[in-house]
Amino acid sequence: MFKKSLIKGTLTVPIALSLLLSPTFTKAESNNPMPASSTTILANKAVYDELNFSDRLDFENAYKGFIAPLNMSPIKNAKGSVVWDSNQYSFIKQDITAAHTVNPSLWRQAQLQNISGLFKVVDGVYQVRGQDLSVLTIVEGKTGLIILDALSTVETAKAAMELYFEHRPKKPVSAIVISHSHVDHFGGIK
Repeated sequence: MFKKSLIKGTLTVPIALSLLLSPTFTKAESNNPMPASSTTILANKAVYDELNFSDRLDFENAYKGFIAPLNMSPIKNAKGSVVWDSNQYSFIKQDITAAHTVNPSLWRQAQLQNISGLFKVVDGVYQVRGQDLSVLTIVEGKTGLIILDALSTVETAKAAMELYFEHRPKKPVSAIVISHSHVDHFGGIK
């Protein structure tokens, strides 16, 4: 636990232990949020002054093509562990303004991201949004489906495909395209 210092004859406590035990660095004694600092409040006010939050066109656009909502039951793996629970984001309401601790632009982005379900993008292209961190896109080919980004887990990908098949013809998956190497884009492949 203790080690010799570079300075001869002294002992030092590892820095990590000092930080963990120091009340200076661990102000929060519960899960309750801390109040916003005056600096944060002023910075967030500047965002409200700079951007037009009364313009709701982003929300209208986010709902375009909506077909069906997600099944809001938590998604579990074979061991019974929850792998995705959309209800964890239920505190993000469209009619609630950002708390003083949250950047208003980020709050608005979260509100838009929280618009979830199955959507028609254009003829032959559909998306399942909010079933995972990323979006599962389905392109309907003549003989099969092309999946763009297969979500984080097999379970969330399965739930997304089940939602799609409840509303669209059941065709086999012919191809999967991964846009990049983050796990939320390929973890659902099986």
